[in-house]
Amino acid sequence: MALLDYLGSDYKNAVQDGKIVSQDEFTEMQEFSKRTLELVKQLKETDRVDKAGVEPSLKSLANQIENKADPKAVAELANGAKQKLLATYNIVPYPKQLPSLASGKTIYLENCAQCHGETGKGDGPSRATMNPKNPVPANFTDAEFMAGLSPFKAFNAVSFGVENTAMASFAALSEEQRWQVAFYVLSLRFSPKSAQAGAALFQSKNVPVELTTIATLATNSDEQLLEKLKAHTAQKSTDALLSPPNPTLGPFSSPWTAAHLKEALAYLRRGLLETNPPDPLLIARTLLREASELYTKGEKEKAYQKAIEAYLDGLELAEPILFAKDASFGRGLEGQFTEFRNAIKLGVPAEEIQKRDLDIEAKLDEAAQILAREDSFSGYYSFLNSAMIILREGLEAALILAAILAMLRVIGATQAARYIHLGWILALVAGGLTWLATQTILTLSGQHRESMEGFISVFAAVVLFYVGYWLHTKAEAKKWQAFIQEKVQDILSTKRIFALVGISFFAVYREAFEVVLFYQALWLQNEQNHGAVIGGFITGLICLIVMTFAILKLGLRIPLKYFFGATGTLLYIMAFIFAGNGIKELQTAGWVPSTPVGFPPQVPLLGIYPTVETLAAQALMLLAFVATSVWMARENHRALRDKASYG
Repeated sequence: MALLDYLGSDYKNAVQDGKIVSQDEFTEMQEFSKRTLELVKQLKETDRVDKAGVEPSLKSLANQIENKADPKAVAELANGAKQKLLATYNIVPYPKQLPSLASGKTIYLENCAQCHGETGKGDGPSRATMNPKNPVPANFTDAEFMAGLSPFKAFNAVSFGVENTAMASFAALSEEQRWQVAFYVLSLRFSPKSAQAGAALFQSKNVPVELTTIATLATNSDEQLLEKLKAHTAQKSTDALLSPPNPTLGPFSSPWTAAHLKEALAYLRRGLLETNPPDPLLIARTLLREASELYTKGEKEKAYQKAIEAYLDGLELAEPILFAKDASFGRGLEGQFTEFRNAIKLGVPAEEIQKRDLDIEAKLDEAAQILAREDSFSGYYSFLNSAMIILREGLEAALILAAILAMLRVIGATQAARYIHLGWILALVAGGLTWLATQTILTLSGQHRESMEGFISVFAAVVLFYVGYWLHTKAEAKKWQAFIQEKVQDILSTKRIFALVGISFFAVYREAFEVVLFYQALWLQNEQNHGAVIGGFITGLICLIVMTFAILKLGLRIPLKYFFGATGTLLYIMAFIFAGNGIKELQTAGWVPSTPVGFPPQVPLLGIYPTVETLAAQALMLLAFVATSVWMARENHRALRDKASYG
């Protein structure tokens, strides 16, 4: 297909009006046409048949080239054979998503600029040492040369190289990277200003949307895109003549000028790519390589900083969707980034850093495939996860409110219930404001975002530990009822209505805050399933309302000892995990030093990371848990002993 694409677009540069205009080009056309016959022969040996039925077309193509046939006939024959191969072997000649200008530029500068030059003029520093020296590197700013080039053709040249030239194969690049650079070289001859003018034309005029599809942009040359634009504007001009005057048609009142067409092409080749954000996995890959190179040069501190940026400004931005599709793989990859940074800190040999870099890059290729795949289960997963978040967190708050309201009924203070309801309503309003605040927080830079997450995680660990301890001390029904009665009676007797509102407010807001954070993450993780997230939220909310109504009607009949005991234990475990993850995030952001150790192994699911600081934080949590457990056991033993003494 690569050869057929090349023959169809470049034959006109070899033959015109039945005469050879470039002997070198003509020789190349003869050579490539014979090569297609060799390849189809190999294909027949593999398939045991000419599955696509292209052999007769290829023989005819070789014959027409030999006889210096008309370029249009050769192009049609080559394209016809190419389309048969596409259909027979289900080949997709375009990328899964439109490339990014920034990502393409990064790959181009790393792999192509040495020969083709930073601006694409074919004047790179390695041009003088190329072998062979002719033909010279392509000039991507030459309109005549670019007229016959499409991203698909550039993709093939990058993938396979070009025989008898210095253009080598870059098959070591991932398929996505090759598409990124293929689209980028088509943008080099257009300025940002020209692309902006083209965008304005597309926005104000009824240009067919099919001209902006990935398939059209990838498989059509500049020449072909211009023909499509000319045909469209000519049709609009005809329509304008046959219709009543319409001042909104602007340039369509007559065919577009050459300047309009160039601006429109600039938008298609550059403007569309500029609107796409950079690929976070590519950013991670690039910064990792820089870190490895700096480390090899002995610049350890700079290498460590680049390794941090590779995670914060690269992988972390792709993590929400990656974790939603394959959490186990995502945690493993995140762990490799941590180990890479720790290895730099430990001062391992440069060869080890280079090996780790290559291992992570291979995993990043896998990550790109995971992100690109269509996961039919993800919608159901998003729906279920969304429903469980509101149900789980809301039910916990509902149980606390039900206990308070039940106690108010017991002591005959039902008139105070309205203040309880005011408290939880205010908590929901505050939860909504928190949602708006998180939208702002998440626009911060990677380092600030990681800092925020780290501090929140550490604070949450302390709060969760305290709440777990509190639940354990109130696990006995008598203790719980005494606690509620003491608080409520104290409030009513002293007319402290605001405190009564406060009990309800903080009981619900604590859950609302968690709900906001969970849904914020779920929303980002499921960009293609927002409908499922909303549907799950509504379903979970309906179930929560029904269950809350049932709890309030039936009264608090749940065995508190077991409910609070299990919940308290779970919160202890969460506090342990949050402590490790929080310190790790603060290490990544540079707030806490990182001192790697050889043991234990990294277990992200439990927040365990092999550094002195993270392990110390979790050890502190364990010691506090043991101390409080021993203290509560002694208190219970003393209470039993006193009870036995007084009969």
